[in-house]
Amino acid sequence: MTAAPSDDAALSALAARAGIAEHWTDARQRPQRVSPDTLRLLLAGMGLPAHSAEDIRESDLRLSAERAGRLPPLLVARCGMATPLPPSTLGRYRIVCESGATFEGDITDDCGLAAPDEPGYHALYLGAERTVLAVAPKQAPGLELLTATARPRAWGLCAQVYSLRRDARGSHPDDGDYGDFAAVRELAVAAAAEGADALAISPVHAMFAAQPQRCSPYAPSSRLFLNTLYADPAAVLGMEALRQAWADCGAVPSAAELIDWPQAGARRQRLLRALHRQFRATGSVDCRQRYHAFCARRGKALRDHAVFEALHAAQAVRKAAPLSWMHWAAGLRDPDSPEVERFARQHPEEVDFHRFAQWLAAESLAGAQDAARRAGMGIGLIADLAVGDSPDGSHVWSRQTDLLPGLSIGAPPDIHNPLGQNWNLTAFSPRAMQSQGYAAFIDMLRASLAHAGGLRIDHILGMARLWLVPDGLAAGAGAYLRYPLPELLALTALEAWRHRALAIGENLGTVPEGFNRELADHGILGMNVLWFMRREPEAAVEPTVPDAPEPFLAPEAWPAEAVAMTSTHDLPTLHGWWAERDIDVRAKLNLLGAEDNEGSLRRRRCMDRGLLAQAMGCPAVPERPPLADMLRFVSSSACPLLLVPMEDLTGELEQPNLPGTVDQHPNWRQRLPAGSQACFADPAVQARLQAMRAGRGQP
Repeated sequence: MTAAPSDDAALSALAARAGIAEHWTDARQRPQRVSPDTLRLLLAGMGLPAHSAEDIRESDLRLSAERAGRLPPLLVARCGMATPLPPSTLGRYRIVCESGATFEGDITDDCGLAAPDEPGYHALYLGAERTVLAVAPKQAPGLELLTATARPRAWGLCAQVYSLRRDARGSHPDDGDYGDFAAVRELAVAAAAEGADALAISPVHAMFAAQPQRCSPYAPSSRLFLNTLYADPAAVLGMEALRQAWADCGAVPSAAELIDWPQAGARRQRLLRALHRQFRATGSVDCRQRYHAFCARRGKALRDHAVFEALHAAQAVRKAAPLSWMHWAAGLRDPDSPEVERFARQHPEEVDFHRFAQWLAAESLAGAQDAARRAGMGIGLIADLAVGDSPDGSHVWSRQTDLLPGLSIGAPPDIHNPLGQNWNLTAFSPRAMQSQGYAAFIDMLRASLAHAGGLRIDHILGMARLWLVPDGLAAGAGAYLRYPLPELLALTALEAWRHRALAIGENLGTVPEGFNRELADHGILGMNVLWFMRREPEAAVEPTVPDAPEPFLAPEAWPAEAVAMTSTHDLPTLHGWWAERDIDVRAKLNLLGAEDNEGSLRRRRCMDRGLLAQAMGCPAVPERPPLADMLRFVSSSACPLLLVPMEDLTGELEQPNLPGTVDQHPNWRQRLPAGSQACFADPAVQARLQAMRAGRGQP
């Protein structure tokens, strides 16, 4: 049944009020419009039914009631700046800061509140009402403050945690399967000795203990907890406990070049369970005290995550039962139900095991950060915050009202991914954020910053708008949903300030107008990636060669409010780009867009190599990848921080992840060729390090 024109107009108005962009412009600057059916699906996912005219009226009234002029549970402000208040809010106010300082004044008809110059979460009293006033610093901490040195430009490395190898193979009984927090610590210490101030690591969020084959670090079960497979038990419990546990479980690590996650994860789970049995029987008083303090500190959130893991594993044992919690028995889908409470009482040791594994992971990650700082790094570890959670994971099960059911985060079609992307990840609900005082967002930031000196926020563009795809539709059939950008950036700056941490946002893709200015205004660094640093085309000048690529920007012209990078985990390595490996793979796997063909891509890449060689000052285009020259080129930018992936330092051909693939490419399974010390002892690696240091103005 086709809706009447008036219904379409009401639907469009409701979508606009809810923050959905019905009209948008694609990467090729072509106007697009979202279909009415897609608008209805998006609104339904937001809890705003719009199937009929009556639905639309009721949903519109619900939005109006939510936005009535009362104080929200949390107001966000910035130091010394005026903060708007609901129109009906007038009269005397009092602010009691975390420090105990008190400020008083009157709200007049301008509806503005002057925020104090003290960052923190303060109490705001307005008449009989009380709320939390979150006051952010004007900017997140900068590199100069964090490194406490006179060096104008610092550098660091990026590492996929699983890809790392230990230096002394065989000396550690669980070495061989994949990298973990012990390998992170070794790399951080070795990199610090070379002059690095930071080590950016791939996401280490909690995954699925019962399904170790689900290995994408950007599709976690929960961003509130850690991947327990990365725990370094020896750093917490001692080497002897580790050796005994390996002897008890009889597992032999593998030395395969590609990680076999099902086998490797099962082996590590057996080890962790053996350690848990030991701990319950003979754990030291000190360790027990630290463990109980950890459990008390993480409270109900840890309990819920541990119970989820136990329930998830129980479903896996039954085999015939579906693993997704959305298909469990009705009573098990609610974390606070009597059925879930009964399960937890009946399986106390299993629930305790998952708490214990989280404690091991948290303490060993904290140890890696401490080691990095003691070795001389000004920042230390930079954590990576994934953009969403898996819809069948722990976070969605335990905090269902935080999220948008039936909608997945993705990206619209663009030049690099012409079919669009559906990441099968859940998004926070903007309405729930505001009604719950941004608690879920703040908890997530705190969990990520707990053991790090910096935070890289994946797809930070999502703080302004997210591309959401209704279940069952193609990736390109989604729409943008608006998010409260000023509040989210201010809270990010506040948590970075409280944790004394650097904030970095991955701002690659279709960037909304003014977004990068907002990042810079809040002291959040963006990302300058070599492949995208091109001159803007001059519309009035006809290209001498049709479809010719634009020249590369000279490093001194790169925006300074960003991190300089050669590449990312989703893009070709330096070696792979020069050798056209990305084109090889995409052509083989039929991942080229409708407007691309292999021949034109190779011709364009040939021109690109010439343009990059010219920008680097090479007299001719080298036949072999000039890795040292490329690293020197990127490092000589004015950006305050350079981050180089380990794959570019060691000259790897394959990129860690190929978007648009699952099993067709060895995503998240590749390992580096050697441990940290062996890597840095390689003359070719030393030459590349020297090129980087020279570009940074370091000896």
